[in-house]
Formats: sequence, C-alpha cells, structure tokens
Amino acid sequence: MPAQMPAIPWHKPRKADPRQPLSRSLIVETAIRVLDAEGLSGVTMRRVAHELGTGPASLYAHVSNKEELFDLMLEQVVAEIRLPLRPEPARWKEQITEICFEAQRVLTAHRDVSLVSLGSIPVGESQLRITEFLLDLLLQVGMPPQVAAWALDGLGQLIDTDAYEASVYHEKMARGTDIGAYFDQLRGYLHDLPTDRFPTLQRMADTMVTGDGDQRYAFKIEVFLRGLESFLPADAPAPATPPGRRPAPTSGEQAWHGGGASEAHG
Repeated sequence: MPAQMPAIPWHKPRKADPRQPLSRSLIVETAIRVLDAEGLSGVTMRRVAHELGTGPASLYAHVSNKEELFDLMLEQVVAEIRLPLRPEPARWKEQITEICFEAQRVLTAHRDVSLVSLGSIPVGESQLRITEFLLDLLLQVGMPPQVAAWALDGLGQLIDTDAYEASVYHEKMARGTDIGAYFDQLRGYLHDLPTDRFPTLQRMADTMVTGDGDQRYAFKIEVFLRGLESFLPADAPAPATPPGRRPAPTSGEQAWHGGGASEAHG
C-alpha cells in the first residue's frame, strides 16, 4: 500500500464523521460538472451548493473557500492525465512531447480549468506524480538539476497557456463563431494592410495563418525542447537504464498508465 500523503497545510482537514450527508469528493465532483457545463466563472460555492440541494455553509465544513475547491478540482482533473509506464531516456524529447499533448487533451476537456493551474504550484499527489516522472526523466538524461527544476516550470506554463487559449476558441465556436471563416478574414485583412507601413506582414499573410492548433503546439514544444537540450553537458553520458530499473517497453508492451491506476492505455 502506498505511503499516505502529508496534509496540505492550507487546506481544511477532512471531516471523518460518517453522519455527514456531504463529502469532499462529492462536492468536488459536483463542482467539476458545473465547470464542464459553465466554465470556471460559473463555479461558486453558492452554485455548487444549489446543485447539491443544500446551502453554501454546508460546503465550508469540507472546504475552506472557493480557492481550495479550485485546487481540489484541478487535482481531480489532473488525475486523468496518463503517463508512460516508465521514463525512456533515449526518447526523452518524444516522451515529453507525448505528455504535453496528453495534458492538453485532459485540460481542454474541462473548459478553462487551466486558469487554476496557471495560478498555483503543483502540490497534490496527482500533480506531483507528473513532476516526479519528468524530473526523473530529465535527470537520467544528464540535465543539470537546477535546469531540470526550472524546465518543469516553463513546460507547465506552456501547457497551461495553450490549453487556456484552446478553451477560448472552443467557447467562440460554441457561441457560433466559424473559426475557419475568422482566419480567412484575418488573412484577407493582413493582405490588405498598407504596403508602406506593414510590408513584411502583408507579404507573410498566408504564412502567418498557416497551421492548426496541434501543429503550432507541437512547434512550441519542439522549440522549448531544443533550447533545453542545449543545457546538456557536452560530456553527458548516453542515456542508460539505471540499476534496478526495467528497460524501456517494447513496441508490443502497453506503455501508458493513469494517475495511480493499474489500467494501461494503448
């Protein structure tokens, strides 16, 4: 059985009274349903209490405030992110890219929840398992420890900002905006800019609007990883499997797992 996680100092201790009709997990699940339906701005203590058929005061017996509720929601959402079964140093850039796309998939499935992540430091168990995996991977490659630590900060911001921007576009499409038509209009606008003032933008009009969201996201990740690679010492040893660690899975093995679950995903 895994060792128990320490309590997060600024979170309210869990209520252990089985007579309580509410529970922290039920409150969080309900809040996520509101998030998925209405976005983060729709998640208030009053709104969640209404969904549960109670008053806001009942919620405060389980969560300190809305900020703690947001933290707990993010932690539950991040638990959906699947990680590879083990780090593969020989494929470190590919694995980081895969994790970035997996994180984006999960975050964008829950509207603008990435706003919570942008304003917080990962301390929950589900978030820390991702930090642990990436740190282990980067250190195995030979990345200097301080570079590895700061790299995770940059990667987190890259993932969160891209996911938030994607949620904004999804909102626009939900309101009936034709994104394809919007970018066609943007291309035409750039073509029509005054040549004497914006000659480069006018000439680059088609190039500026080329590529979908996934292509642009992949490019940003690649730029980040190429820069990160430059911090590797010139004499860094080739990545190897440390003693006691299983070798990388073959193509026939299942290579992904969820947050603490035993279920593997292809």
